[in-house]
Amino acid sequence: MSPDKGKGRSSGTRRSRPAPSAATPEIEAQASDGPPSSAWTIRPASEQARKQWDTATAAEPDLMALERERLRNRPLDRSANPRRTGQLKAELATRKVGEKTLPQWQQELTAAGRLWYCPDKESRTIWITKVDLSHPKRTD
Repeated sequence: MSPDKGKGRSSGTRRSRPAPSAATPEIEAQASDGPPSSAWTIRPASEQARKQWDTATAAEPDLMALERERLRNRPLDRSANPRRTGQLKAELATRKVGEKTLPQWQQELTAAGRLWYCPDKESRTIWITKVDLSHPKRTD
């Protein structure tokens, strides 16, 4: 048996991550999330975003359930608290997800926690780009 067998590539080249697509697994919906015909689909824009979502859900399950419901049913609604939800500014205002450049929004989850996401109105998909229960330094 060769010493490299089963260890993957040894050429030193990095494999590129696949671009997110409709085939990217959806972040699980719950029965109380509303009717599927009108609900937005929530998907992670990267594996890192999925891990961050899962970590935040484990740490704050009630908060993240409420956030999932908000994203599925009214992701662009700022009426409840306009200071807590909105499009990011400057170089963070847009983000490339797959082949599309989408607006990138931020939702304040807690005094320190933030959720960044890109709504794709055409496909009614919310692409989660970052979930952090501590304040992201890039928005200071």
